[in-house]
Amino acid sequence: MGAFLWHEWAHFVTITSSVYTIWAGFWGLVYRKFFWDFVNGTLRNPGGLQPANSDKIFVHIIVLLPIIQILAMITGFIILALELPLPALKTTSIYRSWAIRIVLLGLQTFLTILFYQIILKVPVAFDEALTSEDLLLFHSDVNKHEESNVQFELRLCPALQKKPQSHSAVISQGHIDPFAPPYNPKLLVGELDVEGEDYIVLLNKYSVVRGHFLLVTKEYQSQNSPLLPPDLLQAYLLLVASYQAGKNHMAFYNCGELSGASQPHKHLQFIPVDNEGPPIERLIKSQIVEATDEPFTISSLPYSHGVFRLPTSLRSSSSEAIMKQLSEAFLALLDLVLVAMRHNPTQKPGPPSYNVLLTLDHMHVIPRSKEKHILSKTGEVVNINALAYAGMLLTKSDIELQAVKDEGVMKILSEVGIKKHDEEVDLD
Repeated sequence: MGAFLWHEWAHFVTITSSVYTIWAGFWGLVYRKFFWDFVNGTLRNPGGLQPANSDKIFVHIIVLLPIIQILAMITGFIILALELPLPALKTTSIYRSWAIRIVLLGLQTFLTILFYQIILKVPVAFDEALTSEDLLLFHSDVNKHEESNVQFELRLCPALQKKPQSHSAVISQGHIDPFAPPYNPKLLVGELDVEGEDYIVLLNKYSVVRGHFLLVTKEYQSQNSPLLPPDLLQAYLLLVASYQAGKNHMAFYNCGELSGASQPHKHLQFIPVDNEGPPIERLIKSQIVEATDEPFTISSLPYSHGVFRLPTSLRSSSSEAIMKQLSEAFLALLDLVLVAMRHNPTQKPGPPSYNVLLTLDHMHVIPRSKEKHILSKTGEVVNINALAYAGMLLTKSDIELQAVKDEGVMKILSEVGIKKHDEEVDLD
């Protein structure tokens, strides 16, 4: 009986590991990287982590030609054919051979440790950086506050009083780019490239939410510039990878001097959220949309905004199809931003400022007219970025938290955004 139980246990472990190998191999085709390049690699400035010459063969068969990933998937399928089993193999000596199984499992293990997926590394890297004190995680408490059918999460974090300055203040005083090499190896999760664009994935050094990470352009680009098709594609692929790993993230981008950005080097940010998404996502999902290929607005939100619903099938589409869909959605939403700015009587000249929220199901863009809001009750200054429009506002003290509740979150978001105009109301 004991031998039978051990046999069944080994059977199920083998099936599970092979299914994971196939899944990991597939995502290894998307995120191609030799896992062990840091052993002999050299950290250069500029240039980041450069693999050693002795690792070139692995770079060629993992990054340039994903041979290892394909072999790992083939090995996984062969093992499943033996374990399930495939009827044609059931009467063969191959099916009855333990030696073949051991060799295949050993080969499968060897192949899968050569590559990895970045999204799976984030939690481990985050904890390691936290332990080594290369990363700071500030304690915060979440307070629920409902307005206009949105269950806002008002996060109280006293440590925000020491948060780095805003984008505009940083630019005016001169600045050393924290996203330029050499990178802190404890904060560097990995490197990605898509459609000829190179990116660095870094942990957020000053985190309020566990697992907060950044997608940064490797070469300097301005945070005042719009998201490009490769930016949108890479961000969405990370969200898909998170979903496939049984997690859920949202991405956000603060564009322009009035958006609440704290660094001038172009970067998108990612934070884990629950299965329903950020608070605003729950309201968006409740909207009935007739034209799914056009942006829409939500009547209960008093500020200018645009939302584009993404098809569920997009997450399993090709990279080309994803990039095309996201680019068209973003351009349509950007048109709404420009229209809102033209109708804003107090609009200042200059490049547009706006916030972008991205989930697997929606893209949400909000134009901005101010970077900060001064609370009428206390005179305290509240910095507003994309997270506030996601329904996750950060406060620095109990007094500020109560003042935000008393003044009204929607009123604050309207003040730093742009109030709806007649043409936008017609989109509701």
